[in-house]
Amino acid sequence: MHEKRCKSVDVAKGTGISPSVLSRYLSGRNKPSSDNILTISQYLNVTPEWLLSSSDAPESTKKSRVISSATEPLLEQIKLQKKMIKFLENRVGGLEKEVKAWEDMAITISEKNSQKTKNPTKPNKQKVGFMKKHKPKK
Repeated sequence: MHEKRCKSVDVAKGTGISPSVLSRYLSGRNKPSSDNILTISQYLNVTPEWLLSSSDAPESTKKSRVISSATEPLLEQIKLQKKMIKFLENRVGGLEKEVKAWEDMAITISEKNSQKTKNPTKPNKQKVGFMKKHKPKK
């Protein structure tokens, strides 16, 4: 915030995070949630990593280190969640291909069943019934 020349009040107004919550983050009493980290980083137009690792602020560097050390696990969790999302997206793509293959196979089987030829040596039931009814009289 200091490098961007923003006051915590400005950040609070711009992000919707209350000034008292920001104050607790800066003092190290509370750890920011990953949502608040993202919101603040978007407001300041910086990456969450930069926001969490920045220790060049003119005010106490101890405060920023506290925030950084408190949010490192959150960043690691975000990275793991991104990996999990990518894995699941790939898995969904594979399952979609598999479903498509099963659907294609079902259509092929259905088409084969509907195209089966009848045995020409056996007359069908309608013809047999017709012939019984209309036997030529001797």
